[in-house]
Formats: sequence, C-alpha cells, structure tokens
Amino acid sequence: MKRSLRALALLFTATNMSSHAGIVALQNAEVPEYTAAKQVSGTIHICGSPQMGDLLKLYEQGFVMVQSAVHFENDLKSTLTAVSGVYTGRADIGLLGREIWPAEVHAFEAIENHAPTVIDIATGSFDVPKATFALMIFVPKSNPIASLSTGQLVRIFTANNATSSNGPIRTWGDLGLKGEWANRPVHLYGFNVDNDKSLIFSRLIFRKGERWNPALNEFANTAGPNGADAGELIVQAVANDPGAIGISNVHYATPNVKALALSTSRQKVPIAPTRENVANRNYPLTRAVYMVVDNDDAHPHSEAVIEFLRYVLSRQGQQAVMQEGNYLPLPAEIAIRHLRQLPKQSK
Repeated sequence: MKRSLRALALLFTATNMSSHAGIVALQNAEVPEYTAAKQVSGTIHICGSPQMGDLLKLYEQGFVMVQSAVHFENDLKSTLTAVSGVYTGRADIGLLGREIWPAEVHAFEAIENHAPTVIDIATGSFDVPKATFALMIFVPKSNPIASLSTGQLVRIFTANNATSSNGPIRTWGDLGLKGEWANRPVHLYGFNVDNDKSLIFSRLIFRKGERWNPALNEFANTAGPNGADAGELIVQAVANDPGAIGISNVHYATPNVKALALSTSRQKVPIAPTRENVANRNYPLTRAVYMVVDNDDAHPHSEAVIEFLRYVLSRQGQQAVMQEGNYLPLPAEIAIRHLRQLPKQSK
C-alpha cells in the first residue's frame, strides 16, 4: 500500500517537472555567485536538525573549497536544539528544520534581550516527509468543490462563533454546494494541534487569537510494524468520509482524494498545489527551513560565519539545495533580500 502511495505521488509530481526545472534555473541565474569578500579562518559550530544533515554537508563541502581555513563542528541531534544552542553559546548557527516557534523566540529574548535573526536558507519540500513539506487541503474525490479561499479555511478550521456572513462554516452548503451536499456536515481531519504542521497552518491561516475548531479529528504518527505517518492516516480518513476535509501532503495522496487549489486576499485566482507553485512560493501553504543566529552589537557574527551565510544564500549554495534533492531552492528575491541584510565584511 505504501509503495503504491509513493508511486502515485511521483506521478502527481512528474507532470510539473519540466516547467519547474525552467523556473528553478531562472531563479538560480538571478542569485549572485559566491565570491569571497576575504579569506577567513576559524571553526563554525552548528547544531539542530538531523534531517538537514545531508544539505548542510553539501554547503560545508562547497564552502571549504573556497575557504579552506574554515572548519565545522556539527551537533545535529534535534531541531529542538537549534535556537537554544545559539542563545546558550554552544553554537554559532542553529539549523532549524521548521518554522521558529513563538516559545523559542520568547526564550531567546529572555536570555539575549533581543530577537534571534532567522534566515531562510531553502524552501521546504513539495512532497518529501521529514523535509518540511508544503501542506495541502484534501477532500474526497466525489466532492464537487474545486477550490477554497484562505478566508474560508479560517471559517472551517477555527472555533469561530460569529453569526455574520463571515461566520463559521459547518456544512458544505455554507460553501455553496447544493442538493445532497447542502446539509452535509463538514468533518475536519488534521495533525495534532501541537505538531509543527498544525502550528504553521494556524500561523499562516488563522486570524490573531483564533483557536482550532474543537471538532478537529487529530492524528499522530503510529509506531510498530504496521505504523503509519499521520499524513497517511489523515488522507485515509478523508477518503472514507464523504463530508471530510483534511490537512496533509500529496506524498500520501490516493485516487480517492483530491487536493484543492487555494486563493488568498491578494491572489483571487485559485493557486494549485503544484511543485512549481511551491518552488516559487505562490502557493500559500508553502514552508521553509532556516538558519538562526545571534546578531547584535554584543554578539557580532564572526567573519567566518558571515562568509558561510553568504555562501549558503549564493547561487552555489542554492545549487547545493538542488543537488540534495529534498528541499527546493529559494526564490531569487528572498535569497537576495537576506544577502543584503547580512553584515558587510571589512576589507
């Protein structure tokens, strides 16, 4: 069964590979090549996500080819150590395989009296588990709905008690469906609300102060010889419930479900959850991975760290993302913005 799910996901992906390759090539062409501002030396300590270890290795191998006097010491036990490693002084860089959590920002601020500097280093994956994949909204194949707005997602997935025209959506008739669908309740499926996927979904979609609809059916990974990822369990539940809507990823898609296009307040035309739209960040539930550093007057970056960050954000660094294959390169405008925000090296 799992093999067939993966095959279906690959088939879903293949239809967009040609146009995606062209867009990625254009993005990389617009990102500046790395040239050393100066030769630097020293040891850079990095802690954080083990899932990003292969990508980090490629960054480091490429960097030492041009900065041979720099060495790395990595301690990649858990993404949970990325932020704390920096504010405790154990690491120069925290490798964060998901979005930074508010509690992590607050802890950092409590110790350092300022916020951490968080740098996008790659876009999350399209369909690779454990590689910060984009989130997608699934309904059964039989459901006639083709797209939703992010505003509608708020009204579906939050505990909104308003009674206006923008009040809660609790039946498929509230979304304009007729006939047998009009009075059919909307049944919600998703990850545990304290999971990183639910946390970023709520950050991207919910309004300030909104809480999850208590009717959400929550799923976690199951262990054992017959264990399954939560994303797979969610899709299975959606496929078996005509009134279902669920949050998961195309990696787990089956012929019995479909992923919906999403519109936003800025983009009224619904955006399909394709690899291309994830890579260029047009799709609104795209994610990213990050490096975290401490940068203020009391904790200036070392010259070696500045040069390494410049390399990661350069064309060579983003080519390493493509080579690793799980994550997607940054859109050029994001890479260039972060490059401009880095401290300048003294000559």
